[in-house]
Amino acid sequence: MKKTTLTKAQLNTLQIAHDKSTFCPQDLPFKGGAAKKVIDSLLNKQLITPIQRSGWVDYALTPTGQQLIGVEPAETDSAPPTTRPRPGSKLDQIIKLMTRKKGATLAQIMEQTGWQRHTVRGIISGNLKKRLELNVTSEKPEGQERIYRITEPEEVKA
Repeated sequence: MKKTTLTKAQLNTLQIAHDKSTFCPQDLPFKGGAAKKVIDSLLNKQLITPIQRSGWVDYALTPTGQQLIGVEPAETDSAPPTTRPRPGSKLDQIIKLMTRKKGATLAQIMEQTGWQRHTVRGIISGNLKKRLELNVTSEKPEGQERIYRITEPEEVKA
């Protein structure tokens, strides 16, 4: 078997992939063309694999990539683990607000995070709905502000 030699950047990327379960280019310490070059080389060597997530592409280690960094390949089902925000992060705070029974208004989320209205809407649409694939609902009670909630997906009735 041919010995695979890797650069420090490639090894660092494999370690990040192992530590995070899945990663995106923004998780890497280097950006732009450097990140693309490292990811492309690891894809060509079949050490990472792309995971399509509703408009986003994350990457995960392949069993070969795990062996290369000295980690035993985990026996898992075919579905990759869902990415969750870091505990205590602003995204985690938003999820906690929106999972309350009464939900959260845009103003409450803006106050909690210090973000502007358009940023909060983008986070709800992009990160919560698309990337984390959470079931986000909203309702506008008569004469009140819109309320956003994260709910369990409804059961499909046969």
